[in-house]
Amino acid sequence: MSLLADLLSKKNSSSPSGGKDIPPTLSRAHDITAKVPIIKNRYVLVAALSVASVTVGVLAMTQFGRLTTLLAKKPAPVVTPARPPATVVPILPLPQAAAVPPAAPQVVEPEKPVISAPVKKTAKKKQVRHQPSARTAAVPRLAAVPPIQRTIPAPTAAGSTPIGKLESGKRDALLYAARSAEQASDWRLALANYRKAQKIDPDNFVIMNNAAAALNNLGMFDDGAKEAKRALQKRPDYVPAMINAAIAYSSKGESQEALRLFSEAAIADPGNRSLIINLGILQERTGKLDDAQVTYRPLADDSDPLALQGMARVYERKGNKGEAVRTYRQIMALPSASPALKREVKAKLLHLEE
Repeated sequence: MSLLADLLSKKNSSSPSGGKDIPPTLSRAHDITAKVPIIKNRYVLVAALSVASVTVGVLAMTQFGRLTTLLAKKPAPVVTPARPPATVVPILPLPQAAAVPPAAPQVVEPEKPVISAPVKKTAKKKQVRHQPSARTAAVPRLAAVPPIQRTIPAPTAAGSTPIGKLESGKRDALLYAARSAEQASDWRLALANYRKAQKIDPDNFVIMNNAAAALNNLGMFDDGAKEAKRALQKRPDYVPAMINAAIAYSSKGESQEALRLFSEAAIADPGNRSLIINLGILQERTGKLDDAQVTYRPLADDSDPLALQGMARVYERKGNKGEAVRTYRQIMALPSASPALKREVKAKLLHLEE
């Protein structure tokens, strides 16, 4: 054993022989034995590095999975506080008209007396509007004149024959139906109901006048004039019947009789603006321009748009272009003038100022 140790020490020493005295086999065995710790250390280092690499890889994969999961998650929705529900206002039903008229017998006057015959449906034809010349203003048709009295006690009307409660109820029901038909512009049905009511109360001048208005709206001006005249025979100062008679005569072309009736009605009811406008229009038609100016003047001074329009037409027909333009411009400045009237006046101004 000591010999082997001496030999190996010679190999490790820096002797001159350099370990040449050691047998080669023993020298190789010594070298391998010397290298074994180094190899072990290398294996341990490699194993440690492998374990570290695997651990880092596992940790990296785990963190990557977490990161992917976090990125894949949708952001939590923003929860807004719920608002209290708005107060719901219930929609109330429209008031229903009574099935029967009130107990007190009443007759309802027509809302709008006739202004012209109803237009029948015919084949459509291209209409050409003729522009009036600078000195000739077109006179409009008679405007609708609302009655001054909307309700009149029927049984107590002068000249009426008293009727019983049963007949009065039937009559009032027919008048109610006629009024409903008028509101729907069903003048034939309205007239039929008025005729039935007249059979129950034949001497009632209010029903006669209502029938005259229905006849005028149906274009039956001869019958309308007769019915209105019958009402005036019962009540000579009944203004609505004067108006309906005047409109019927004017539509028939009997302007003088219409003018007389309108004048009487205007005297009896001086505050009726629509009646005054119609009187002025009829005076224009009959060429009585000075009279028309006198008729329009009070309402024109009160800034009535239709009266001012009538004044402007009269100025045009008299050849006073400057006054006509000034009056038309006055209408354009009125807040009470309707959009349709302002459009008409604007077109007239463009024509006059060419």
